[in-house]
Amino acid sequence: MNIENIRRVFFTLFGALATALAPTLPYVLLCTAAVLADCLSALMLARRARKVLPRLTNPDTAKLKSHHFGETIVTLMEVYALLIFAYYLHMYVTSSMPFDALKLSAGGVIFWQGWSILENMSSCNGARWAKLLQNVMVDKTARHLDIDRDELEEVLNSRRSGEDTTAVNEESGPQQHKHKQS
Repeated sequence: MNIENIRRVFFTLFGALATALAPTLPYVLLCTAAVLADCLSALMLARRARKVLPRLTNPDTAKLKSHHFGETIVTLMEVYALLIFAYYLHMYVTSSMPFDALKLSAGGVIFWQGWSILENMSSCNGARWAKLLQNVMVDKTARHLDIDRDELEEVLNSRRSGEDTTAVNEESGPQQHKHKQS
């Protein structure tokens, strides 16, 4: 096989794949934007926590790390696989039913990412709206920053009551924590 035939086969396969997946493109773009917005809100949470809790975090807390980027890529691949599966499910199985599996899947992903964004924005935030959201949402500060939740609650409670929090980790300085999967 010469190079021209290899090129022809490659572009034929690429064109066939692009044609087969083209109907999912608007949903893929929307879900990608939602996942990236969630990553941005998580980075903003890390920066906010670094300012509010400098003794419980290390200097690299508010920086984008390669393993976080890897987790984002894996999440995107899972979302893409779900959308492609939903498209073919709707095309071949549920086409006679009154709902579109692709739209339902995309809506579910966007809702999930929107909820996560609201959790990130309300975590480690003293605003009134954030406190209201924390009544129904999870505080992600401890999970995102790999801080012990009890230690975080102790520091936050002492800050609310006006106590001095500088003695919490005076001797040890910023803590180094291993990354935990959520």
